[in-house]
Amino acid sequence: MKRFATALAVVVLSVSMVAGGGHSATAAKPPVTIDTIANKTVARGKAVIVKPSVKTRGSDVKVTSKTLTATAKGVNLKNKSSVTLKAGTYKLTQTVKYQVREAKTVTLGQYDVFFADCRIVKVITDEVVEARMSIACSSDDFPGTQAFTVDMEWVYCDANAYLDHLCSWDEFVDGATFWMGQSTNGAFTIESFSDDWITPKPGEKFRAIGQVLAKPLKLTGTAWSKTKTTSKTQTLKITTRK
Repeated sequence: MKRFATALAVVVLSVSMVAGGGHSATAAKPPVTIDTIANKTVARGKAVIVKPSVKTRGSDVKVTSKTLTATAKGVNLKNKSSVTLKAGTYKLTQTVKYQVREAKTVTLGQYDVFFADCRIVKVITDEVVEARMSIACSSDDFPGTQAFTVDMEWVYCDANAYLDHLCSWDEFVDGATFWMGQSTNGAFTIESFSDDWITPKPGEKFRAIGQVLAKPLKLTGTAWSKTKTTSKTQTLKITTRK
């Protein structure tokens, strides 16, 4: 959209913060525990299926992968979700990849553009083409879920809107429509994608695009960490039942 290259002169958006859904995983105890797999007994000529044995602590940890590597004479099974093993002695390694939710602060710079998925939490006032709403937004550009109170109005890209630099030539030709708003403290502008009509009503979702204005905008919340890896190696004996 080219509208952000122009001065947008509409309405109010005041910013408040909410936690991004939980607390960071505690450092006192590991978020992921790999258990030792007990030795097995099988009938003669049979095999047993072995799977990783992993426990997680709390809701602030997410396992993205758990695999086994089993080696012995004539056996070399690598990075399997499970292994089928006959009687013998194996070197067994369990590997777990995971992420933890942790506190994060992001500063969006002057004129930075961000994209967000927003949901209307509460409609404070509704005047058909103008509305004040409490919304909750999440984005790859900032952590967690941020809560905003916005005043937005419905804009039709007619000749007057185009001449007032509220929309681009292409949008004027297309007859584009959108909701748009601006913070009273000059923090940033926000608008819905073209033709994304907002009723508005609680629970309604819309895709938004925003742009930071004069001052950098600091947003704090929680986000998933980079992928971490932990592993455990043991000897696993599988014996034949007598």
